[in-house]
Amino acid sequence: MSESVELRCLRCGAPDAGNVARCVCGASLRVDVVLRDAVADERTRFELARAISLLGPPAPSFSEARSLLATSGAPLARGVFRAFAEKLLKMLRAQGARADLRPFVEAVVPVQEPPRRSSRGLVGLCILFGLLGGIWVARSPRFAGTRSNVMALVAGEALPGEAAPVPPALSTAEISRRAGPSTLTLRCGSKVGSGFFVDSELVLTNEHVVCPAGKLMTAVLADGRELLGETVASDVDLDLATVRVVGAKAAPLPLGDVTRLGPGDPLVFIGSPKGLDFTVHEGKVGFVGRQYLGTGYVQFNASVNPGNSGGPLLNGRGEVVGVVSMKIENADGLGLALPIAYASKLVSVPTTPESTERWKQLLERVARDEEREVKRFQVDTEQQVLLSVQRVDGLGLFVLVVERFDSPPTAVKRRMELEAEGKTCTLDLEFEDWRPLSQSLAAQEDSRRLRWFLSRGLTRGIHIGGARLPVETCSLPEAGTAWLKSGQGSGENQERIEVSLKDVREARETWSRNPTGIKRWERERFKQRLAGTRSREEEERWRSSFGKARARVTRIEEERARLRKDESSGKPVAKRQQEVEEELKLASQQLAELERYAAEKNVPLEWRR
Repeated sequence: MSESVELRCLRCGAPDAGNVARCVCGASLRVDVVLRDAVADERTRFELARAISLLGPPAPSFSEARSLLATSGAPLARGVFRAFAEKLLKMLRAQGARADLRPFVEAVVPVQEPPRRSSRGLVGLCILFGLLGGIWVARSPRFAGTRSNVMALVAGEALPGEAAPVPPALSTAEISRRAGPSTLTLRCGSKVGSGFFVDSELVLTNEHVVCPAGKLMTAVLADGRELLGETVASDVDLDLATVRVVGAKAAPLPLGDVTRLGPGDPLVFIGSPKGLDFTVHEGKVGFVGRQYLGTGYVQFNASVNPGNSGGPLLNGRGEVVGVVSMKIENADGLGLALPIAYASKLVSVPTTPESTERWKQLLERVARDEEREVKRFQVDTEQQVLLSVQRVDGLGLFVLVVERFDSPPTAVKRRMELEAEGKTCTLDLEFEDWRPLSQSLAAQEDSRRLRWFLSRGLTRGIHIGGARLPVETCSLPEAGTAWLKSGQGSGENQERIEVSLKDVREARETWSRNPTGIKRWERERFKQRLAGTRSREEEERWRSSFGKARARVTRIEEERARLRKDESSGKPVAKRQQEVEEELKLASQQLAELERYAAEKNVPLEWRR
């Protein structure tokens, strides 16, 4: 049957409304849309597949449509209404593609024929009562709903209150087969991450795994090719980036609707954990919209490791619903993925009015959760908060903490515990180096969390301090993971952070090789701290002197203004006015003298404010 199909029944010639399943004669009015010739051009195939997938069921998904368009004689749609078929044909013609409509052959399920009865009278009575019953049902208001439901079934529509049919979930093996060729591994120096194609040469991934703009990185494709990639755009706060991989010519993955996910839904993600490229993982949705730093994530139950970052999180239909971003610290087998809807800032993400409304509601809920987090932070920072543990060449491990102080801190002693496999090592630390959070913001490479503090107005009185971890006194296992715990809090509320035992072992080896050098460094830091303390004390003296001098001038000027008002109202204030003028002259001279003296001593302008 050609494209120019007249909308009439093939059996009796009766008109076909285009949206019913059967003709009045009982014949099926459904058709198959069969591609005549394969679409050779890759870009045309890509655009056409995306347009077809946006039609929604019963149209194929993006990846399915893209595969079918490359095959002559492939059925693009099976058993569809004429109206839908004509819409699909029009879309194909617009891109220069051609397809045929063919009668839909329904599957016949054989049933055992019941024993025949020879009584024609009984058959006639059944027909008669059937006709009479049909007329009564049609006229009875009580059965009007039944009649409409029967007509809906004839027309192939869903019954009232019945959910639209959901395509069956694919197996993990099928999802891996479809999505695997569209994923890749990214390497920038020592950093390794994953990504996936959203266009034939454009990759979406995490920002923290890519190289800076202008610096090339290695892109390893699933077919073994190694190409060069370059960062195109990035969003540091969302931890998203796009990378151009010229010559990849990969099939992009279809993007799905994250708002359709629910707890317990199956998930699949593909990445390169610990350098094991293209590893397929299974998981389940734990929570949709888990708030972290003002962003709502998909929390899922699965093991996430370094190298998974940037990989696609796929739903049961093989559609990308998120970008694997991080594991949840202090918890086993829990990960967070950034919902794909956030990526609309960098790439095109398909939406519907319904999905947009659901996404808006999710963001509103995340915003409420963030407000509660801000209030908790204000309470939590009354005690010390562990920020990170970092390696410093030649010195070992250092711990960074966040703490609130009413006045600039100096040396603060804290006790911590390092625990691994039931063994505990007690550490006594002295935090001598403190810096206001606002100043630390510019110094931190990964300052997303700190930027969030700043944007929420949480930096007042907050300082970041650092101290060396004296792990040379610890006897712990050589491999695995340890937990560094703050001495404050207890049970589930105790502050703790994960530490690699490999790093602990290397820190002990660093101490054993050069204990004298590390002790010398600590003495120098002590001297610097004393000098810094003197500097802070001197700064406070200068600030206090200028503050008092300016306050005196301001107070006298305000009194002079009041006296002038009293004079205009006829009050006798001449004597006091003369005294005030003399006081103001003297106060101004003292402030000017203080300015000259400070300039001679090279006092910074900031200290004079």
